Amino acid sequence: MSAPPEAGELIAPPQADEPLALETAPVGTVVRRAGPRFVRDAFGPLAAFYAGWKLVGLTVGIGLAVLLGLSVFVHERRQGRPAMVVRLALVLVGIRALVGLSSGSARVYLGQEIAIDTLLGSVVLATLRGARPFASWFVEEIYPLPAQLRESDTFARCMRVVTAVWGGYFLLRALVRLTALLTLSTDSYVLVAALSDAPFLVALLAWSVYYTNATVRSSPRWAAVIAAAERPAPAGE
Repeated sequence: MSAPPEAGELIAPPQADEPLALETAPVGTVVRRAGPRFVRDAFGPLAAFYAGWKLVGLTVGIGLAVLLGLSVFVHERRQGRPAMVVRLALVLVGIRALVGLSSGSARVYLGQEIAIDTLLGSVVLATLRGARPFASWFVEEIYPLPAQLRESDTFARCMRVVTAVWGGYFLLRALVRLTALLTLSTDSYVLVAALSDAPFLVALLAWSVYYTNATVRSSPRWAAVIAAAERPAPAGE
């Protein structure tokens, strides 16, 4: 007799013709696929601004950051992706541009990252009170999962933990950047902003995928489903 499903889990397993993505989604594959896009969306506008600001001036730097954000958004939509990360990045680029142009200060433009990180971290943690925490919004952009898995209690619990970690990261990053802004030159602040951004985003992405895989595979119900999906087909089939 098979073991009963976990409390709150779906009773019906995935259909035979619905592949379970976890069996073909190792951490390295997901990071190679989504990592460059994460870095581009998060660090690209900052790099474009810094290059334009240093080579020409503040207005050109802000314009290049906005142009990059718009081009990335168009590209992602043409690829048929939901582009949730890009949408968020584009909104933030627009806000930074308005404040930067109105203030006429590169330091004010860059300092907005601190307020944005604080707001972002607070919003991310606030989503823990809802049915869909922040991390679950971006699953389709990282790696498609079967609908039955996304709707399970196991997956929901996992997304809450991942969301809490990402929210904590944004708040900690805001504190690091505030310290750098108050104690370092503008050029040094840009370096700190870059080092606290891309490397940690990729590391957090890798951990999120690893933790999700490990959590689902440790679930008695989903472990059995995954094992069945990964079992080699009998010879001759």
